[in-house]
Amino acid sequence: MKRYLSLIAAAWGFILVMLFIYTDLQMPKEVSNSDYLMTYHTAGQLVREGNARMLYPPANSTSFIDTEFDKAAHRILPLLPARATAEYMYMPLIAGLFVPFSFLPLGYSILAWQILSLVAVAYSAFLISSHASQTDESSNLDIAAGWISLTLIPLALSIWIGQLSAIYGLLPLVGGLYFVYKRKDLLGGLIWSLAVLKPQFFIPAVMMTLGLASAKRFKPMIGIACGITCVIAINLVFFSPDLFREWLSTLKLADAVYSDTKYGVNTQLATSLPRAIILMLPVAQHAVFKPLVYALSAIIGGIGLYFVCRLLRSPLPDSFKVSLAAIICVFATPMVVPHVFFYDFTIFAAAGFIACAFKWPEYLEWRIRSLTYATWLIINIYAVLLVTKKTFAVPIVFVLIMLELYRRAIVTGNAALKYGLHKNLN
Repeated sequence: MKRYLSLIAAAWGFILVMLFIYTDLQMPKEVSNSDYLMTYHTAGQLVREGNARMLYPPANSTSFIDTEFDKAAHRILPLLPARATAEYMYMPLIAGLFVPFSFLPLGYSILAWQILSLVAVAYSAFLISSHASQTDESSNLDIAAGWISLTLIPLALSIWIGQLSAIYGLLPLVGGLYFVYKRKDLLGGLIWSLAVLKPQFFIPAVMMTLGLASAKRFKPMIGIACGITCVIAINLVFFSPDLFREWLSTLKLADAVYSDTKYGVNTQLATSLPRAIILMLPVAQHAVFKPLVYALSAIIGGIGLYFVCRLLRSPLPDSFKVSLAAIICVFATPMVVPHVFFYDFTIFAAAGFIACAFKWPEYLEWRIRSLTYATWLIINIYAVLLVTKKTFAVPIVFVLIMLELYRRAIVTGNAALKYGLHKNLN
């Protein structure tokens, strides 16, 4: 069975790579509209040209349309449709990291990023499997799981459009977890701090850090604090405090823009619980209801954090309690973070690697497997609806189903506390 899965994974990976190569090199007009070229390649080229000041709109802007960055993207990408609006909402450091890619022709630039993203996914699977193989609970997960994970459509989509999720999200999240497994907590925290470059993946890292701190493991928190300090310092030294402040003001603009459908927000892709609720409300009521919606999300996340803390303080085996806590944190992400789009569900690949890497006790086996399979199925069904019957792809319905899966993840953690501790006492 394992051999067949590996062959299927290799075939699927080969098909994806061929698809990437074909679209990147043979469909330049369509690729010009990709997130990668519109956002990251353009930002890298502006920094290379000495025009970093064009990354962000003025503080009084009400949209990203016709900003200096938008105009620059249409100059750099001559095939970009006139109706397309380019926007850059990441810190200046990210733009600097894409300077080397800006030297490549457009198609080869995105292809290079896609290949690196595939390597990051495979290496993430390798890190989890290599740790599990050194424990008594290993299920012999291997690097083929990285390619199997590409059957999670948001992950494949994220790599195809050139998002940051695999390299600056999935890899730091899994890498930090790997060192926490090894009890190299300071290094784990330092690596987790890199997820701030893709903030959606930083939230589960913060939840894990708080949970570990409740178990008197403070080094991950120190590592994250040191790492973020370094990231901020690099931004300030290599760019400028003024540019950093402009980025912070851009975050406020982004929150306003992505809360209003008149700016062309693709509501079907806005798949976080807070954003799905806000987009259902009239814009005039946002000022009243936004704080309430965000408070509700914080409460929902707090419930998960409570069980994460309980798990990490428990005398359960380290591999089990850290893994279960991490799975809960992953499922909490779209419930807590407002700015989560469907391709950010790449984060669930981390939960899949963890779930499949270990041989779980009998009282957890079915719970973990069923949660993993149900999550894969629900996410992919929504992806198919997005492509075939977009009117049936209702974000609030999807995120409410994901909320139920989040509840099941918490129940699984609670079962480990109840039955696992009872077993230890006996």
